[in-house]
Amino acid sequence: MLFQYKNMRKFLSLLLLFFSISISAFATHNRAGEITYRCLGGLTYEATIVTYTYALSPADRCELELNWGDGTSSVLPRINGPSIPNCTHGGEIDPSNNEIKKNYYVGTHTYNSLYNYKLSFEDPNRNAGIINIPNSVNVPFYVESWIFMSPWFACNSSPKLTYPPIDNGC
Repeated sequence: MLFQYKNMRKFLSLLLLFFSISISAFATHNRAGEITYRCLGGLTYEATIVTYTYALSPADRCELELNWGDGTSSVLPRINGPSIPNCTHGGEIDPSNNEIKKNYYVGTHTYNSLYNYKLSFEDPNRNAGIINIPNSVNVPFYVESWIFMSPWFACNSSPKLTYPPIDNGC
């Protein structure tokens, strides 16, 4: 009888461990994001991706791929996290809400010609439970921004958002 109890206890412990690992492996974290850019001169632009993520999630990105809109892309490193392979615990924790982490990814690109370019990035880890996105956990997190270049206007930079786009709506 004692032998069966020990085996059952070991089985339940392993089962609990398996479920804990599988839940954390599929954890989601993206809450909000934006892409801003600034003209460095001519056709050269610096782009910044800012993501707001759930700080307690084990999912973390030490780099993101930015599509520049001209058929090329770059892998942008996170500039406010540790430069270690798994980048665990990088980003800045929001002092007003310690569950939100702000991450910055920066890169530079020179275009070949004047045109309108769509900058974009995608990440599979969107938060679950978003009411106006059915099955949101399975819909990739996607952000885009446009650069409009014109020979009649000076070098164009995007507006800077001054208030974080984090909200818990009803």
